[in-house]
Amino acid sequence: MLNSIAFIPDGNRRYAKSNKISLFEAYRLGVKKAWQTIRWLEQYPSITTGTFYALSLKNLRRHKTELKLLFRIFEQEFEKIKKTDYFERKGVRIKFIGRTELLSKKIQEKIADIEQYTESFGKRLINIALGYDGQREIVDAAMLIAEKYKEGELDINSLDEEKFKDYLYNNFPEPDLIIRTSGEQRLSGFLTYMSAYSELYFCNKYWPEFSKNELNNAVEEYKRRERRFGK
Repeated sequence: MLNSIAFIPDGNRRYAKSNKISLFEAYRLGVKKAWQTIRWLEQYPSITTGTFYALSLKNLRRHKTELKLLFRIFEQEFEKIKKTDYFERKGVRIKFIGRTELLSKKIQEKIADIEQYTESFGKRLINIALGYDGQREIVDAAMLIAEKYKEGELDINSLDEEKFKDYLYNNFPEPDLIIRTSGEQRLSGFLTYMSAYSELYFCNKYWPEFSKNELNNAVEEYKRRERRFGK
């Protein structure tokens, strides 16, 4: 059963170029598409976890002008979360994963505010990966484990693949299905530890073009596959 789904919403910049619109407008449409997708997931009662790759750690190396545009959109969109009753009414909790401490103080404050506001909403979980890198997450987890062991708070012999998840940015159900848009066929460091047995679906459309029908196609394709988990 499909319980956890994840998205790599790729192609915003190429969409801007091909449609002769500003990068700001393309990013704005991309964020709007993410909110739409969260609502589309309602038609699948079994899906209780959704994860979106909003900004990678390496993306933070992009030109300051582009990052400034993107952060301005994030600020505007984050402010809307508490202004609508959708998340409270639908019981949607929001959690941010990644090196969020590298983001601006203003963004960090909004992240903390949103997480606190939605903390008690327990029907569905939406993870937003900001400043995220899968390899870095594993390194950070290993450093935390070493610290806990050094302080005598961890029996190293009790550590296994399942227990290791407790030291990741957030321990949530591993994604059953990962969807990437724009035609690229790679994970780009997304959920490196958690995606070991995820099914992958690649869509040729740019993220702003992603449709409810495309989501349905991906889910139907997932249902046709046989998951063996290495057996």
